[in-house]
Amino acid sequence: MPVLHIEPLRYPDSTRILLEPVADVDYRELADKAELMATLQQKPYEALFVRLGIPIDREVIAAAPALKFIITPTTGLNHIDLDVADQRQIQVISLKGETAFLEKIQSTSEHTWGLLLSLIRKTAQANESVKKGQWIREPFLGMELNGKTLGILGYGRLGKIVAGYGQAFGMRVLVNDTDPGQLKALPKGQEAVPLDQLLAESEVLSLHIPYSKENYRFIGSKELAQTRSGLVLINTSRGEVLDENALLANLESGHLKGAAIDVLEGDSSWESEVPSNTRLVHYLQENDNLIITPHIGGYALESIEGTRAFVTNKFITSI
Repeated sequence: MPVLHIEPLRYPDSTRILLEPVADVDYRELADKAELMATLQQKPYEALFVRLGIPIDREVIAAAPALKFIITPTTGLNHIDLDVADQRQIQVISLKGETAFLEKIQSTSEHTWGLLLSLIRKTAQANESVKKGQWIREPFLGMELNGKTLGILGYGRLGKIVAGYGQAFGMRVLVNDTDPGQLKALPKGQEAVPLDQLLAESEVLSLHIPYSKENYRFIGSKELAQTRSGLVLINTSRGEVLDENALLANLESGHLKGAAIDVLEGDSSWESEVPSNTRLVHYLQENDNLIITPHIGGYALESIEGTRAFVTNKFITSI
């Protein structure tokens, strides 16, 4: 089976040992969509290992008429045109729904907590100050988490882990999920509440909402208007679930104390640069109450190796 693999440097060597006896694999580091389309037309590839940064859209899929499998080591699939894949009867192999395996992968939840601590303790700014030879404390007055109320919106795998972190830090933990089944048998000290109560009472709000058409801009101006003044907002789920214009307006007005986000709308299709019209990045360049990281929540060594080995094995068993 001819296989095109466009993320070879992020897959452990063990995956090559598994793949190469069962497939004719071409490993290519490709810069953009145009290079990918040109490469797909060189051979009748039946499987494609993809990466974030190059959207697998209608045009890309059309360039591979023999394609039978798309393999992605992600839970989110908004970088793939699933409707076209379904029409072509292409099997998309991913981490979506692999709950038992994903319980062991905690890098995104750890990054969530790291972003929160960095934001409220102004760690990055303090570090930059010392780099300049300064030794002053006054600009870096922080905020404690003990005794504060943490709201978890989206109580799936990551939401549950972050809720546990909140309890470990002595926080009151409120949770909400559109799926009532997720809210059964909560651990002691965690409370399921309606969305309006979660928004009104949270002092820290962490988003763990999977992206779907129904969840597009799930948190917008209306929802942020229901939150208490001084809210700290964290988003490590998907950029599309948060209205960035509403976030910016609430940062500029001072209604939000700060925000830390690992995702921006459309970032799964960006290749190496942020689009020049991204208003949140312009705000970031002039203000210290916003942190943005480039979708690195799952980008830890153990996570990278584990997830990629998993989807490789899943592909091999599907052949």
